Amino acid sequence: MKQLLTSLLDLIFPPRCEVCRKNSQAAMCQDCFIEIKYMKPHLGIHSVSTYEGALKEAIHRFKFKNRKRLADPLGLLLVNYLSHIPSINMQEIDAIVPVPLHQRRLKERGFNQVALVAQIMQKYFEVPVLPALERIKDTEAQFDLAREERFHNIKEAFRVNHNHSVADKRVLLLDDIYTTGATIAECSKCLKTAGAKRVEILTLSRAVEHQA
Repeated sequence: MKQLLTSLLDLIFPPRCEVCRKNSQAAMCQDCFIEIKYMKPHLGIHSVSTYEGALKEAIHRFKFKNRKRLADPLGLLLVNYLSHIPSINMQEIDAIVPVPLHQRRLKERGFNQVALVAQIMQKYFEVPVLPALERIKDTEAQFDLAREERFHNIKEAFRVNHNHSVADKRVLLLDDIYTTGATIAECSKCLKTAGAKRVEILTLSRAVEHQA
């Protein structure tokens, strides 16, 4: 009965790609998925691709339009990327640590998009997601600020939750967009101060120069 109802709903409201809106059973269709071209790591920062095109639209709809089913293809995108990048070996990673939202923003949005993507990665790599970081400062949105303002804005915005120790752990720090690196740098500093043995950095996207 449930399968019949689903089939009828699909006839009336055909499922669509969340990015390009073409008919698609998947949240991100194959055309959008293959449009995303992988980037090489730069200065120790690993980002899947530039923040533009299909990837920009997917991240925006995921974060701000409540399209949570995009967690699956975006998580798979990270898994595929890591299979092409030998500089991060997930067998050597002890925990995935997502960059957290402040409680106010988490309450407004209802979910942390980075944490949802981390959970998809956890299924593939069998590496635990560790909510080791807390955002204790309700900062302005980084993307709206000039470069020098971002570092001041994010200073002392995080702390390590000692109920989730990172001491002697090799950590993969995960975020959605890398712009100036202010957020990543502050989070990395917190993790290393708390005793993390190594911090690898991975983001879904990297802002292109005119957006930085």
